[in-house]
Amino acid sequence: MTLLTRRTLVVAALAAATPALAQQAAPPADPVAALRAFYAKPGRASVNPFLTPRLRRLYTEQQARSRRSGDVMPGLDFGFACGCQDSDDNYHTRNVYRVVSRDERRAKVAVTVKVFATEAETRTITFDLALENGRWLIDDVAGSDEPAWVLSQLLQMRD
Repeated sequence: MTLLTRRTLVVAALAAATPALAQQAAPPADPVAALRAFYAKPGRASVNPFLTPRLRRLYTEQQARSRRSGDVMPGLDFGFACGCQDSDDNYHTRNVYRVVSRDERRAKVAVTVKVFATEAETRTITFDLALENGRWLIDDVAGSDEPAWVLSQLLQMRD
């Protein structure tokens, strides 16, 4: 009887955990959720899991050129997530997300970023996202600051 009780408890525990595990493993339901996950990643964590294969390839190629030259990435001497070189550690908690456009395969989301809590200035970073294999991935990023920039173009710059 004890064996049956233990099995029953194990099955009950697995059944209770399954919805939580499925929810953790499920891809973000919308592009804003994908960007929230991107901004919530630890600071030094790779951006690669959040990028489309095209943008990941451009990013990786530019990193390799940078390593060979022994210099920072040409054209990209700032953090594209905030359009800045410095920020508060938790700046992403103040982000405001706005879906600009969306269809079944593509989305454009504008993120208003306030890099320092003590300053009134904000920046708008626009993300182009693509739905690939059930996940929203970053396909390009643009900043509206002066000068305006587009990540895919910066990643193709050479010395």
